[in-house]
Amino acid sequence: MIPAMENDLSSRRWLILASTVVSFFSVGVTFFAVPPLIPELVTRFGLSHLAIGVLVGAISVPAVLFSIPVGAAVDRWPARAAGNVALTLMGLGALIFALAPSYSALFVGRLLFGVGGLVINLLLARLVSTAFAGRELALAMGIFNAVYPASMIAMFTLHPKLLAAFGWRGELLVLAGLVAVAVPLHNFAVPRELRGEEPAKEQASERRVTGPLLALAISWLLFFAANASIFSVPPEWIGGGGSALITVSLIPCVEIFLAPLAGAFIDRTGLAAPWLLAGHLILCGVLAAMALRVIHPIPAMLLVGVTFATVATATYSLPAVLVSAARIGFAFGFITAFSNLGNIAGPAVAGAIRDHLGGWAVAWGVLAAAALVGAIAAWRLVLTENRAAAPSE
Repeated sequence: MIPAMENDLSSRRWLILASTVVSFFSVGVTFFAVPPLIPELVTRFGLSHLAIGVLVGAISVPAVLFSIPVGAAVDRWPARAAGNVALTLMGLGALIFALAPSYSALFVGRLLFGVGGLVINLLLARLVSTAFAGRELALAMGIFNAVYPASMIAMFTLHPKLLAAFGWRGELLVLAGLVAVAVPLHNFAVPRELRGEEPAKEQASERRVTGPLLALAISWLLFFAANASIFSVPPEWIGGGGSALITVSLIPCVEIFLAPLAGAFIDRTGLAAPWLLAGHLILCGVLAAMALRVIHPIPAMLLVGVTFATVATATYSLPAVLVSAARIGFAFGFITAFSNLGNIAGPAVAGAIRDHLGGWAVAWGVLAAAALVGAIAAWRLVLTENRAAAPSE
């Protein structure tokens, strides 16, 4: 633990969480702003679908390349100053994107926003882990994980009204304004003098990547590989059209309500890894049922929402158990790098299988196997957590 940092934050933990919600919501709505704007961008800039795909993915490039070093850095950086720099980069990126005269400016704006979003995401995860250490941590992480799907639903719901009222550039400027709202709240919530500390001598000799942390990263990678594929291709699997998109939207709807509830149950039981294991096993069963065509799309998507709520909340609750407090930022950076690899690889593999075999059954079967391997990694964490919870003799 880091007593100084924990004492600074524990008394204001709900204020920290409120600041986190606002900052993370501003990340989410800007991330999800591009897909609804694709027709406008194609018309205005004459973009190909490849160029649009690169633009959508540009925000994730920093997470793939820099999650691990940035995670290690937020363990040391002054928290308020690091958050201010991150939010400034986000605001600048959003502003450049909104006013962009060319595709290259759109790309630069998206990339800058991605850098700021990565830093703020890892910093916020570390702050919440420290502020809620030993009390209501999983509930806080459940709320934290519910923000992202809430931002997606808000963006997709409000986009037509914002576009009609302000035009596409005005809509993006409104979203940039959300970042400006997050800045004063961040400065009010996080003490000026708060900073990470050097690890104690016995911690300095610890390996950064331990077996349990690697197991958590593998579990998170395989879960994201399967989950990203489910988000990417079910509209075609379900039959296409608006009803298919509505069916897929059940996933974030379930997560919004269930993630905080899952967090409360994890806090009550005191163990997160069993929930991680259960989520992977349910996901494996759902994907296998989809491969065999024995489940209707609506219950399938509802169950996927259940798995995302439990797995995401449990995953974000575990770094505080697996590593010392001086390494929490690194741990979040490590698992974030793995999740982004899964986010890239999963849909690509599923799509390649679909192209070569002409159907989704094998793709769902392969992803079910990935979820099963993720469950094996989660079982490793169950054993680790049980040993950590056992009373010492």
